[in-house]
Amino acid sequence: MNCIKYKFGVNRDAQGEGRTSGAAFIIYNGVCMITETWKKVLRAILLAVCLLTAGCGSGSAGGTLSGEHSDMSDYILLDGVEHVYYDLDVETMVKAMKAKKTFAVMFGYPACEWCAEAVPVLNQAATEYGMEVGYINTRSNPEWQKNTEITDYDMLIEAIGGYLEYDSDGVRHLYTPTAIFIKDGEVVGFHEGTVPDHNARNRPMTPEEREELLNTYRGMCAQLQNDSAAKQ
Repeated sequence: MNCIKYKFGVNRDAQGEGRTSGAAFIIYNGVCMITETWKKVLRAILLAVCLLTAGCGSGSAGGTLSGEHSDMSDYILLDGVEHVYYDLDVETMVKAMKAKKTFAVMFGYPACEWCAEAVPVLNQAATEYGMEVGYINTRSNPEWQKNTEITDYDMLIEAIGGYLEYDSDGVRHLYTPTAIFIKDGEVVGFHEGTVPDHNARNRPMTPEEREELLNTYRGMCAQLQNDSAAKQ
C-alpha cells in the first residue's frame, strides 16, 4: 500500500490511562524511515503531503459503520456543536477491518481530561473532511475501571496490538484518547493523547497546541479522503 503510516508515541500520566504526546516516527510501506523529536516540523510535512494528494474539505472521507448517533452530552466542549460521532464497539470495528473497510475510530470517555479536549478537535477535523467517526466509550459500562476491561479487548489486541505499548503488568495497554484511521482494513493513522508537554490535569491546551493537534487529525483525515477519491 503506497501511503504514509504514522504514529505519535506518548508518555503515560500517573494514572496510566490519559496520555500526552512524545516522540514521533513515520512508517512508509511498513519500513521505519525516520525517528525524530521535531514533531511540529514532521506534522507540517505530513499534512502538506496529504493535502497535496487529497485536497482539503471536499468530498467524503472514509466510511461509516452501522451505529446510533453517539450521546456526547458529557463532553462540555461539544455543547451546542453538531458532532460526527456514532456508537461503535470493538467487535464491529474488527469485523470491518477484516472486511477491508475504510473508517475512523476514537476511543475515549468523558471523565478523561485529555479526551475532553481531543474529542472536539477531532470533531472539527472530521467535519471539515465530511466524514463521521466511530466512538468507543471505554467507560460505557460502570464496572469498567480500566481501558483493558472493555468488551472484546483481546480481539482489539489481536487487531492493533502492534501499536500499543506494554504496561507494568506486561499487557498491551490502550490509552485514551486514541484516534485510529483505517484504510482498506489497515491502520494508516494512529494518535494517542493530545500534544507534547500538555498535561490536561493541570491546564487546557493553548490555542497553538489545539491547532497542532487539529493539523495532526487533518493529516490523518486526508489519508482516508484520498482513498475515497481514488475509488470515485
